[in-house]
Amino acid sequence: MAPNSVDDQYDGCREKMANLVKTKYLKKEIKNSTDFKIAWKKGEDFVKTQNDNLTKNHLIAIYVYSDSNVYKLFNPEKKYKQMRYKWYSLHFLLTEAIQILKKTQKKCYSTFRGTKAEFNKRVLNKEVRFGSFASSSLDRKKAQVFGNVSCFEIYTCTGADVSKYSKLPHEKEVLIPPYEKFKVTAVKTRKQQKDLWCDTVFTLKSSGKRSYLNCALFKKPPKTIMKKYVVC
Repeated sequence: MAPNSVDDQYDGCREKMANLVKTKYLKKEIKNSTDFKIAWKKGEDFVKTQNDNLTKNHLIAIYVYSDSNVYKLFNPEKKYKQMRYKWYSLHFLLTEAIQILKKTQKKCYSTFRGTKAEFNKRVLNKEVRFGSFASSSLDRKKAQVFGNVSCFEIYTCTGADVSKYSKLPHEKEVLIPPYEKFKVTAVKTRKQQKDLWCDTVFTLKSSGKRSYLNCALFKKPPKTIMKKYVVC
């Protein structure tokens, strides 16, 4: 279940990390990435007012995440513990933004995610994570635009509705953090059900959180973690 995911939820070190982002990482990472720099500047121009206890930087981070150039670079990056991670600031700001929004968004959401990738279908009743921040939509038709090979019907309890802060509000996005885990309660294919909305549909129900890298920057190098989860 994506044991190598950058899944820090900053439980117990939020203030320390916020200070590092403010004094070190944000400036450094914007300077070192042209795509990040361009997207951040666009976000600064886009964000006019603060909302829902989010700072301007939180709102810019949500906007930046919806920029396709940054998204493609950000989500695959896994070098968090090696101190070569290029996205400490964006990861922290997105994580904290989701957590702040969940203080008022108390409910769980039923969302949809469409992809063009194929995944292992032998995962019924197993626990999975997405392995990165995962965009999903409250509207199935919106999700289907992103692919109809492997799709997900998700019941998320840590994901936050970020649609009104997004670059693309019409997508009705609920952003799921990498530390949320799910139980696979159903796996359906078009061979079994011809009118299915995708070739394969995985039904996922939130089963809690798992943060292997919680506050990892402030700890000694951790021991090797056993790989016991499936990535989707």
